[in-house]
Amino acid sequence: MKIIGHEDTKKIIRLFLDKNYSSYSFLFKGKDCIGKKLVALLTARAFLCEKNYGFGCGECNSCRLADNTISNIYHKTGLNPHPDILVITPQREIKIDQIRKITEFLKLKGKKVAIIEKAEKMNVEASNALLKTLEEPPENSMIILTTSNQTALLPTIISRCKKIRFKPLKKEEIQQILSLKGFEDKNAKTAVALSDGSMCIPDIIMNRPDLFKYAKDLFTVLSVDEIHPEGIISLGEIFDRLEIEEINEVLDIVEKILYKKMLKGDINPDFYDRFIKENQELKKAIFRGVKKKLAVEGMYFNLKT
Repeated sequence: MKIIGHEDTKKIIRLFLDKNYSSYSFLFKGKDCIGKKLVALLTARAFLCEKNYGFGCGECNSCRLADNTISNIYHKTGLNPHPDILVITPQREIKIDQIRKITEFLKLKGKKVAIIEKAEKMNVEASNALLKTLEEPPENSMIILTTSNQTALLPTIISRCKKIRFKPLKKEEIQQILSLKGFEDKNAKTAVALSDGSMCIPDIIMNRPDLFKYAKDLFTVLSVDEIHPEGIISLGEIFDRLEIEEINEVLDIVEKILYKKMLKGDINPDFYDRFIKENQELKKAIFRGVKKKLAVEGMYFNLKT
C-alpha cells in the first residue's frame, strides 16, 4: 500500500535500519488514523526484506508475504500471511497473555517483528511484562509500539524505545488519500474540513454515512435556539441501538462541527466549552452502563436549560 505523507519520518526510520542493530524497539507516536500502523507494517517489511532494500524490495518472498499481511489487515483478503510478523490489536485493553505471546514469538529462530497497536491500552501487568522484554530484547527482533497517548505509557517503556514522531496529515494529503480510495462525492470536502490532521473522521464519513447523518442531526438539534424534545427523543432511540464506539464516533464528529462553527462565529464559545464538558460526562456515563437514550437526553437538556 502507498503511504501518503510522513516522508521525513520514513527517512529517519530507514537511517535507523541502516545501522543494522541486532534488535530494535520503536515507539511510533502521533494522532490516531494518520498511518502509524501502516508505516509500522512497512517497517517490518523492510526489516525482513531479503535484499534489505528501502522499505522492502517488493519482489522477494518475504516482501510478498508482508504484503499479504498488509492486504489481510486492510482489505480482509485472507492471503497467506507473513509468519514472522505478529500484530497485537487491542479491544478494551491489552492483557499480559498477549505480551507473553509476543515474548515467546520473538524467541523463535530467525528475524521476528511484533507490532503493538494502541500501546497505551496495556494494563499494568502487560506493561511490566513488556518492560522485561524491552530491557533484554532477543537478537534479530523488532518491537514497534504505536500510540496517540504517550503519557499513558510507563516512562521506563518510553525510555527503552527509539521515539518516532508522526506529524498530523496535511489537508492536501487527506484529500489525496480520499481520492485514492475513490471518495470524491459531495461529502469529501466536508470530510477534509473536519479531518483535523487525521483520517479518523473522514473514514467514518466515507464508510459509515449513517453515523455521519446522526451526527448532523444531533448538531442540528443542539444548534437551534428553541428546545426540541421530539428531536432528541428520536435521536436517543437511535443511540440506544448503537454500540458505544459508534456513539463516540458520532459525538467526535459533532464536536468537530461545533468547533468549526465556533471559529466562524456561528457558535458561542461558552456553548462549545459546555458541550465539551457534557460530551465527556456522556461518554463516561455510557461506559459505566447508563442507558444510552437517557444519557444523550440528559446531555441535551443540560445544554439547553
